[in-house]
Amino acid sequence: MARLTLEIPDETHRRLKTLAAYCGMTMKDFLLSRALAPGEVAGGEDPIRRADDLLFSETTTFKLSPDEWDAFCQALEGPAAPTTGLRSLMTSRSVLDGR
Repeated sequence: MARLTLEIPDETHRRLKTLAAYCGMTMKDFLLSRALAPGEVAGGEDPIRRADDLLFSETTTFKLSPDEWDAFCQALEGPAAPTTGLRSLMTSRSVLDGR
């Protein structure tokens, strides 16, 4: 059996490891599947490229219907639902309150 050693930046290693885990594969199996796979998946979008875009893109685009957009805007503009953690945070003493 042959061994292959690559020197890659730490960020590249982290990215490959994350993508492999996302696909439920070891890094070795992931790299081999990508190196030996055809360039494009027949009949559609490459799921690994899609995962890479979703996990590492600085921007993500998603499409909403007009009704979904309205619901999204209402959720952003509406008041936050009070939770136990929020109540506790807002009523506890702060280091800024003095001693």
